[in-house]
Amino acid sequence: MEQPTNHLYRLSPEIADRQYKRIELFNRGRNRDKGRYAISMATVFRPNYSLWRIFPERTSPLFVRILGVTLEAAIDRAFALLQNCNVWLDLTDNSDFGAFYAETDEIIPFGKYKGKHLSEIFYIDPSYVHWLANKFTSDSRKYDRLTEQAKCFSIVHFEFTIHKPRVSSVSQFVRNIGDRLKNLQLTVLNVRLQVDTYKPDFYVDQNILAADRDGNRFTFLIKAAAQSLTPNALSCRSRKVEKHEVLQVKSAKVMSHYESHGIRYTRLGYVKLL
Repeated sequence: MEQPTNHLYRLSPEIADRQYKRIELFNRGRNRDKGRYAISMATVFRPNYSLWRIFPERTSPLFVRILGVTLEAAIDRAFALLQNCNVWLDLTDNSDFGAFYAETDEIIPFGKYKGKHLSEIFYIDPSYVHWLANKFTSDSRKYDRLTEQAKCFSIVHFEFTIHKPRVSSVSQFVRNIGDRLKNLQLTVLNVRLQVDTYKPDFYVDQNILAADRDGNRFTFLIKAAAQSLTPNALSCRSRKVEKHEVLQVKSAKVMSHYESHGIRYTRLGYVKLL
């Protein structure tokens, strides 16, 4: 991903680089065939990160919503909104959008939402936007731009709510069951604590979901190093794995393969970390 050339407002280079890597991982399996989404960077004068939809046939981007006041929170919200579609996501300099914040073409001039922006109505009553896009008729061409905007919001709504099985996945089964893997670099997507039920006391393991550079998904356990005082916390002797952390796996064994919601997973065992 090409990073914005301006200074990233209130972000250190280390934090910015980590967030770019998160988006690069998220974009695996996604494409720009039908345009893209973009998170506009916060600035001194506009401290919010916002989500935009850019269509290839439109000259102006579509403002969708404000995401948050920190980049990490904004990216988390964007990931949640876009988890079920395969449209590309970018981080973009806010100057690309400055001229479009004050657009009036999407303000409703009639009805119960008179004076409201389509982006506001889309948030509280998407069915009204669908009506504008598909059923509203007028003898005047002055509403053509408004209905065209409504059709774009209808596409956004569909992309937010499309079922997961329609999303293409690049994850493939890795090697064969029983094979040994060496020198893997995996990015942690999620960490879940679970108690080892085969032991009488609280031995809390970490169930890891991770992905390699090609987008292949892996699951494995990191066993507790010692007993915990409660089932909801790791032992102080266990290595705590963080979400988005990059793990260096020295070796592991392929235990099984399985598929869920169209995504293929490789389950690992005997995992040794560097």
